[in-house]
Amino acid sequence: MSGRAFLRALTRDGQLKLAAFGLASFLWVLVRVGNPGQRDLLIPVEIGGLEDSGWTVLADPVPDTVRVYFRGPQAEIFGITGFDLISVIVPITEMSNEEMEIQLQPEWVSLGGYRGVQVENIVPSAITVRLDRLSTRTIPVRVSTRGALPEGVALAGALTLTPDRVRVSGPASLVDAIDTLDIDPVLLSGVGRAVTVETVVDTVGIGRVSVIPFAITVGIPAEESVERVFTGVRVITYPVAGAGPIQVFPENMRVTVRGASSRVSAMDPDILQAVVPSSALLDLGASEERRVPIRVEGVPSYVSVVPSSDTVSVRRRLGL
Repeated sequence: MSGRAFLRALTRDGQLKLAAFGLASFLWVLVRVGNPGQRDLLIPVEIGGLEDSGWTVLADPVPDTVRVYFRGPQAEIFGITGFDLISVIVPITEMSNEEMEIQLQPEWVSLGGYRGVQVENIVPSAITVRLDRLSTRTIPVRVSTRGALPEGVALAGALTLTPDRVRVSGPASLVDAIDTLDIDPVLLSGVGRAVTVETVVDTVGIGRVSVIPFAITVGIPAEESVERVFTGVRVITYPVAGAGPIQVFPENMRVTVRGASSRVSAMDPDILQAVVPSSALLDLGASEERRVPIRVEGVPSYVSVVPSSDTVSVRRRLGL
């Protein structure tokens, strides 16, 4: 065979081989696309809502995840991932009991955007849902704090909450057991003056309930702390049956008070008195001298008091 004839034959065979390769590739792609693929993923179960508004879900369904087996075109099936937020959304249209077993349906699996993909199986095929009557109550909110006010700062009154009551809705077995709710603790160490701060209701551990409103404003009436000294505060005793007149030593003492400036400056010294508790005078002998405790009365709230002595001496008055 001449060289020219050999080249023509080689060219002709190469074209045939190229055409054959192209046909084979086309058929392979056609088979791959047309051949259904399979895949399974662990999918969360959600309750889509109750038609009877007098009931609510008590807890997460059991189980709260199921394995879903998908079937469809491979190009679509392998695009499904756990990041697609696919879930089994279970509607509850009829109430039969407080605990219901529900058979899962393939059409409840959210598969938007995946053409030709079908749910082939769900394992397990049923879930258990616990329901309860819906209850709504108004619950008081309680102050909660963390830390202490800085040195030189004191409260002029109680912390205030706005609002101080919230509406709580949810399963009756949970809502009816709540007497009060706390707020997330307010940090006091950074407070230097009267301020309002924002916090929220602490709902940790109370289950599937809703709280409205959830945000709470806390008023902190902080002021500069001042000190004031009162001298000549009388020490008194109240009559005790069988004890007779009582002498007290000393008869007067010094009292130091500390607190918010508005509270301390408004104090009336005439209302302060050191009192010997009547219980400390029981069975006091005729010639007995006894050291007894005292308490200071007439001190307004949010003001601390330090007497010059926390005890006095008492004895029966002689010659009467």
